Amino acid sequence: MEFELTSIYQKSKKKLYIPHRQDFYGLFYFTNSYGKHFVDFKEFEINKGDIFLISNEQVHYFEDISNTKGKIILFTASFFDNDTLIDNVFEKAEQQLFLSLNNKQRKYLENLLQQIETVYSSDRIMKNEILKNYLSILLFEIYQHHQEKQIINSTDYLRFVAFKKDLKENFREHKKVNFYAVEQNISSKTLNLVIREIVDKSAKQFINEYVILLAKRLLVNSNLTSSEIAYDLGFDEPTNFTKFFKKNEKKSPSLFRKEHK
Repeated sequence: MEFELTSIYQKSKKKLYIPHRQDFYGLFYFTNSYGKHFVDFKEFEINKGDIFLISNEQVHYFEDISNTKGKIILFTASFFDNDTLIDNVFEKAEQQLFLSLNNKQRKYLENLLQQIETVYSSDRIMKNEILKNYLSILLFEIYQHHQEKQIINSTDYLRFVAFKKDLKENFREHKKVNFYAVEQNISSKTLNLVIREIVDKSAKQFINEYVILLAKRLLVNSNLTSSEIAYDLGFDEPTNFTKFFKKNEKKSPSLFRKEHK
């Protein structure tokens, strides 16, 4: 469940440098400033005290981390049976991909991680239950940190969360803003204002970027052809998908795949 980053690097350094999805949730805590972390194709410099939360849907990889130090906690949803807490923490993490901690927060976190490591290395009878409780504390602390940073209208945020849920369930059949506005009993204009308030993008831009992100994930982390990806994402014709991708990324799906494979 909890490992040293340097140990993981020695065992799996080839995989760490290749864009990949994992079947579990991950918390990466860095204790020095070295290297780069790419999450869903966005580049981040690694700095001491940073925490990255990676969900089981995201694609990530590293660059130049031979001397990067830190801790990694990996867990599955089935191990940690608190879907609400996971959703709340990782939902916010998708909008703010990393947290930067001050000295006091780092000291507290490192103490908590040390306790988790001690329990993980032990042979206690109730080991898994203790680990779940420590993990709960850790995720609640992160959730609290997000809440303290949250200064936007709570009603807007709840609408945004509902919009994202609807989008994940319906994007294949519905890619127009009006559908999602009707789902929430508000006008398209109001939905646009809500999305802009939360992520400074129009609703249409958010929908397009979500579909593009899913396409990128499939291009680099599956063996599906571009045509198969097009149909999987709800496009009537592969050519429409290619045009859509080129318009947003200024390159073809095949070129994007080649660059990242």
